[in-house]
This record gives sequence, C-alpha cells and structure tokens, in this order.
Amino acid sequence: MLKVGLILYSVRDEMAKAPLATIERAAGLGYKNIELCNHNASQDSGCGFGVDASTLKSAFEKSGARVISAHVFPLEKADLSAVLAYNQTLGNQTIVNPMGRFTTYDDLMRQCEFFNKVGKACRQEGFTYLYHNHDHEFRTFQGKSILEHIVENTEPDFLSLELDTFWTMRAGKNPVEVLKQFGKRVKLVHQKDFAWDSLAPINTIGLTAEEYEMKPGESAGIDGDSEYALNGGRHLFSGAEKERERRIRNSAFTEIGTGIMPVQAIIDAANQYTSANYIILEQDYTRMESQFASIEKSMTAFRRFGGLMWESQ
Repeated sequence: MLKVGLILYSVRDEMAKAPLATIERAAGLGYKNIELCNHNASQDSGCGFGVDASTLKSAFEKSGARVISAHVFPLEKADLSAVLAYNQTLGNQTIVNPMGRFTTYDDLMRQCEFFNKVGKACRQEGFTYLYHNHDHEFRTFQGKSILEHIVENTEPDFLSLELDTFWTMRAGKNPVEVLKQFGKRVKLVHQKDFAWDSLAPINTIGLTAEEYEMKPGESAGIDGDSEYALNGGRHLFSGAEKERERRIRNSAFTEIGTGIMPVQAIIDAANQYTSANYIILEQDYTRMESQFASIEKSMTAFRRFGGLMWESQ
C-alpha cells in the first residue's frame, strides 16, 4: 500500500522564511515522508534554501520525518556529483527531474540520451532517477506522446517515472489508465486536486490528434534557460493582464478531496499496477489563509481514503 508524502514545493513560501521550522511543522501534521524541492539547483546543490546537509539531516531526525526523494531543477545545469553527495548525507536515494523543454523529435532523442547518462551516473552511486511530468509531455511527435518516447528510449535501470496525475488529467488523459499504461516504470505518484469552480479549463491541449502534435517552431515546457530558472525557481508576474493570467491559472488547484479528481481510483490503480510506494501531495497554490492550513486540510482528507499505509502500521 502507498504511504502519503509531501513535496516541500507545497510550503515553499514557508521554507523560504524558516526551512527547519517548516519541516518540523509539516512532520507534526503527519507528513513523515518528505520530498525536497530545489528549483535553484544551478546555484544551490542542496535543498534550494541554503541549508547544509548535516543541518538538514539533524532537522529531519528531530522531527521524525525522512527524505524519500528530491526534485532538482534545472538538473542539466546542476553539479550532479554535489547533488548526489548532499542527498547521500540525508539518506535519500531518489533524484527527480521535475520538468523539461522539448522542441523537435531530434532534440527529444538527444535528451533521452542525456536522461540515460544521468540515470547511469545516479545508479552507480546507488540512486534511482525519475522524470516528473506536466501536461506538455503528452504533446506528440509522430503521433506518440513525449512521455511515451522518453519511456521507450531510456533504459528502465536508468530512468523511471514520477507520474503527476493532475497534469496527466490536464493533458486530457485518464490518470488511472496512464498509471496502468506505464505500470512498473512508475515509482512515485504526485497528487493534487482540481477545483470544481476553476476558471481554467481541465484540458490544456485539445481534443484532436492534430492539436496534440508538435509543430515546427513550437516548444513545450521549460528548462534551465527559462525565466523561471534564471530567477531561482520563481514565477514573476507584473501588470494587470499578467495578474489575471496568474489568477486564472491558480484557480485550478484545490486541496485533496475537495475537487473533482478520482483520488481513490488513482490510489487503487497505483497499488495495483505500479511500483510506487508513495503518493505525494503537491499543492501548487491555495486559496486558504496559509500553506500550512492547506496541507493540513489535505492530510485530513488523505486519512479518509483506503489503500494507504500510515507510519503506525
């Protein structure tokens, strides 16, 4: 059965203010399985908030929580050996590439070579290497999704998946069926929920094969050269129009159990078809008074679902 985890992206504003206290408080709410989220890896090989490995390890030991995986972005611009050394100190053995940018089929194939190279280096040091999807990995080249191409052109020993079921659904796909499709290549599951009153559409791509297919000159996703990466993993919004876009985009997110996603069916499918041991809350945005209030509400909801294992079991 799956254990519940939390990616620290869900409380990133709190981490920026007080990282050690944030970890302790999250653990106190029941999140004992923590996924680090470093979106400033070109400058910081650790957790992204300027905390050395020994200090962070002590904080986890004090809180009774543990690190189960770590998002590292932009991975292609990070010092991989330093990243692995930091995570070895923490006792973590899973590294996740949280996103990529894709332009052409040939570019995708080159990136698959890079994924294999990184995955081999990780494996040699005792790590598992995963790729985390958003919606754009369901765009297609030659009628096949980017994610399918990645799975087919990488070695299972070198790369597996952290399937984000929210972004899978946003791409117009059934997350239960996609979990079944990729099966044992799925090692972790990310879970959010989609707000019933969202101002943004569920499907971000389209309905036809033509709409899914990548066109010459198009790009999908972001990488280490993006504004987001260059600003240390922060989205910058300015002006009324940008603020309106932000509000519409963020309205899609809500706490677990308060939206329209089939969370129980996703848990059941992950238990039946995949190799995942954890279902990890990723709360991108909240309308609640704080990020702590948001993750506490989701924890309460998680405890109502079946197919989950808790630390006392």
